[in-house]
Amino acid sequence: MWKLGLLYFGRLEREKWFDAILQMIEMFGKEKKELPFEIFVFGDGSYADQLKSLTLTHKEVHYFGRQNLETIKRYIPNCQYCLMPSSFLETFGLTALTALSRGLPVIGFAKGGLAPFVAPELDLTLEYGRNDAEKLFHLIKKLPNAPLTKGVAKRGDLYSVQIRKEKFKTLAGPDVKKILLVSDFKNRIWWIESYILDAKDILESMGYQVELFGSKLPSWLRGKLMKYLGMLIAICNDRQWLRLFFKLRKYKFTRWGGPDLIRYHSVLRHLGWESIRWSQFFPAKKRMMYHDFGYVHPFPHALTHVHQIKTPFTLKHFLQSANTRNPLKLLAVLFKYCSVALIKNQLKKRIDLHLVPSEFMTDIIHKSYKISPDKIKAFPHFIQN
Repeated sequence: MWKLGLLYFGRLEREKWFDAILQMIEMFGKEKKELPFEIFVFGDGSYADQLKSLTLTHKEVHYFGRQNLETIKRYIPNCQYCLMPSSFLETFGLTALTALSRGLPVIGFAKGGLAPFVAPELDLTLEYGRNDAEKLFHLIKKLPNAPLTKGVAKRGDLYSVQIRKEKFKTLAGPDVKKILLVSDFKNRIWWIESYILDAKDILESMGYQVELFGSKLPSWLRGKLMKYLGMLIAICNDRQWLRLFFKLRKYKFTRWGGPDLIRYHSVLRHLGWESIRWSQFFPAKKRMMYHDFGYVHPFPHALTHVHQIKTPFTLKHFLQSANTRNPLKLLAVLFKYCSVALIKNQLKKRIDLHLVPSEFMTDIIHKSYKISPDKIKAFPHFIQN
């Protein structure tokens, strides 16, 4: 008997609303012991143990842990849909694009960066339910009795590597030959860090000379501490900006001669404001890519709607956006505001062009930082192979 196949790949965390998937499975389990679908889950996170327990009670639940994209692709023929039930605002739907490019329509909330990738009939925003788990339950319940939707057409025409190359050449200009990519972390932690390493390979295939600057995030407890204390470290991370400064200075006196373009991939979680400030002593073009709503909101993983971002970026608006009276949280928000405000000042002074992964973010960056719309360009992600 044919059975519906569902795919999920990503972090197994509350911020990705993975608990809604677990609750949805339990809701189907209460109706009938045998689930009306097979679900294939790839990833790791705090809900891993709860998911493992469900594999013991439901043979239709398959958990593979964290795997590379090559392994995930082998299971795609068993699936008809990809689940992305997170209702928090995405800067770009990279996971959704990855699924769509392989023929899997996406079930999720059509808003923010995900809006172009979710078909109306699969939009959880339009589905009945008191919470996300109920919405997911009711939508999936309809699927076996309905014709399989094609969802949104494949997006290879808009997000192919070739289109990406052409857009980069236009934005960079003919005088750019040597590029320095600057990132908080440069090992394959998850999608954002994997993305910059893939971007380096693509740029090198185009004939650019590319160097990568950043720290390697340690594994296990030390790595978690670095991530959680990132904002604290970033506000006065003298060691890292000195490393960057002397690396640029060293390039100046080598055959490489220093970069023509410095592109900041991420500085919020580790490098901090001084990594941008000291670039003023080098004549390269400077670009900034906004992958994270943390530049405009205190709790990006609690952000579900654009209107929650209060603009312009001020202490009053930042505290309003936090929407909390908890004194410890307010203290953390105040500290984060100081860190982001320092970064914001350097972004306005030093950056020639501000890049956003989705068009809807142009207005957010413009209103938050009072940057001219002419200096903000959409530079979407590309389909990962």
